[in-house]
Amino acid sequence: MLKVILSEKGQISIPAAVRREYGLKKGDKLLLEEIDGAIVLRPLTGHPLLSLKGKYKTDAGEKLTESLLRERKAERERDTV
Repeated sequence: MLKVILSEKGQISIPAAVRREYGLKKGDKLLLEEIDGAIVLRPLTGHPLLSLKGKYKTDAGEKLTESLLRERKAERERDTV
């Protein structure tokens, strides 16, 4: 069990080992709950789709949106001929 100290401003520092274990970094949000007289901090996860940001790029490094727009333009050009 680890001890933390409450500052004058009501702040605590989460020990580095705990931050590493849970992958916590500056700016992360935590949920504070009171459960049976205990204070519990839980990491708030971001929106699951945010983890996919930038993951699906084309082979040339082009963004997926750009690739889709280019394909749609080519389809429109083929349809008008």
